[in-house]
This record gives sequence, C-alpha cells and structure tokens, in this order.
Amino acid sequence: MTGKRRAVLSALVAIAVLVPPAAFSAQDAPPTPTSIRDGVFTSDQAERGKRLFQQTCTSCHTTAEHTGKNFESRWNGSTVGDLFDLVSNTMPENDPGGLKAEEYANILAFFLSESGYKEGARELPSDLESLKHIRIDVPAK
Repeated sequence: MTGKRRAVLSALVAIAVLVPPAAFSAQDAPPTPTSIRDGVFTSDQAERGKRLFQQTCTSCHTTAEHTGKNFESRWNGSTVGDLFDLVSNTMPENDPGGLKAEEYANILAFFLSESGYKEGARELPSDLESLKHIRIDVPAK
C-alpha cells in the first residue's frame, strides 16, 4: 500500500472511530411516519384548496364525494401519497397532471379539513416521497 493510500485509510478509520454513528444516520434516516390525525396541513392551505377545488373540480365532482365518510371508507389504510399519486395523475379529467404539485396538495388539505381532521402549523408537503409517510388512519368510531 502506498503512503497516500495508507494516510487516507488511517483518516477514514479515525473518522469512523471518533464520529458517532448518529451524525451519519440522522441525515439519512427516512422521515418519521405521521398520520393525518397529527395536523399535517394549515387552515390557509385548506382554504386555497377549497377555492381551487371550486374553480377546477366542481364541474364534475362534489365536495361530499371526496370528504367525510366517503373519504374515510375509500382511503383508510392508505397514505396521503397514494391519494396524491392518483389525483395528480388522473385529474382534472380533461388535463391529467395539469395542476402544480402544490395545487394538488392544497386540494388534499381541503379534503382533510372538510373531513374533520385538525389543522397544524405546517403545510401538507407537495412531494410524493414525503406524502408516502403520512398515513390515512381513520379513528374507530
């Protein structure tokens, strides 16, 4: 082994021994799964979603189709990512995928709000990977 390789190897070993594993794993750890019951959207976001739903979706859909008991029976056990994936790839019917990711997230926040879920301090994210970690788990009644 050359002197340079030995020096690099020694430096890597020193880092591995001296730096705690948590310093590496915290950055690489997947997001903690959450639930829609944890307040995953804001009231402002839900309001934007309501306006957008009224402008874009009510020519074909009613709010009741996608909220309350209908929402719960269709999506319980899934993730918000599953719902986002379906909606963002199939709606609007005349222009599937025609809205921005943030607009789809706003509409989903509206569905959650209308279904009686509490708001939180942070907006519902608009990236599929984050949304896959938010469970739709309906409380037993």
